[in-house]
Amino acid sequence: MWLVGDIGGTNARLAAFDPTLRRLETVRTYASAAHADAAAVLQAWLRDTGVGPSAACLGIAGPVFGNKCLATNLPWSLDGDAIGTDLGFPVRLVNDFYAAARGISRLEPEDVVQIGGGAVVSGACLGVIGAGTGLGEALVVGNRVVAGEGGHAEFGPATDREAAFAAWLIARDGRASWEQVLSGQGLVNLARFTLEVRGADAPGWMNEPSAPRQVLETMPLVVAWFAELLGAEAGNVALRSLARGGVYVCGGIAPRIVPILAAGSFRRRFEGKGKVGAAIAEIPAFVVTHPHLGLLGAAAELANMDESNWEGA
Repeated sequence: MWLVGDIGGTNARLAAFDPTLRRLETVRTYASAAHADAAAVLQAWLRDTGVGPSAACLGIAGPVFGNKCLATNLPWSLDGDAIGTDLGFPVRLVNDFYAAARGISRLEPEDVVQIGGGAVVSGACLGVIGAGTGLGEALVVGNRVVAGEGGHAEFGPATDREAAFAAWLIARDGRASWEQVLSGQGLVNLARFTLEVRGADAPGWMNEPSAPRQVLETMPLVVAWFAELLGAEAGNVALRSLARGGVYVCGGIAPRIVPILAAGSFRRRFEGKGKVGAAIAEIPAFVVTHPHLGLLGAAAELANMDESNWEGA
């Protein structure tokens, strides 16, 4: 039995994975910030489930080098080798979007909703983008996953309103990145800017952890703008890699707004790429609705390291 994890700035999801039956079991979700470090979360899961894993793979939000990671949205410094020594089984760390990209090949047709474009070209490069606590991006080329920190690239406005929003972010934070736009905090930033332009005061709940959810539930025009901007950056992912294998949109926000993403503005901005717009129009986009893509990817990574446990992996 393997232990697989998807550790984000808000939630840490852990599960057992049976490499023979190829399924997730004993999935548990923990509040990341309620634990001192990753080892504490793992110990809580081991205590709660009584499972004795032979190996673990954790997807973590942040760059991973030499099986070590300084988490992007948590005050955690992780050392997979040290954690493994303490727990008694090997622990591999991978970037969370590396894990998400690994998981794409394990999805079933019912796990995605296509938003425009044509058919997937078998064997072609595919892109992954996901907005949640932060913004992650990755590419898959054959069996190789290329994960980076593209969400921290500079935000590129395409309209006067977006230029004003970028200037607002720069005045406040010193720079404007895509993660400041396409994330839970990005939703709140879009909402605050919109209210400020209208001369309205921000409600008190915008200072609460639940603010992104409340924006989703009470500010439809802001959510529609968010969907449009998500289409723009998803199209940039398609453009940079000519991802004819499709662009997969995951994370905690997109599955909640599928009807808005399908309404038109997402795809219009996805395809609005000037001279190459016609080529990008053929690239399909998919919203991933499977709740545990990162866990599937962590299991796929372990399987990729031990082919005998997953034939055809």
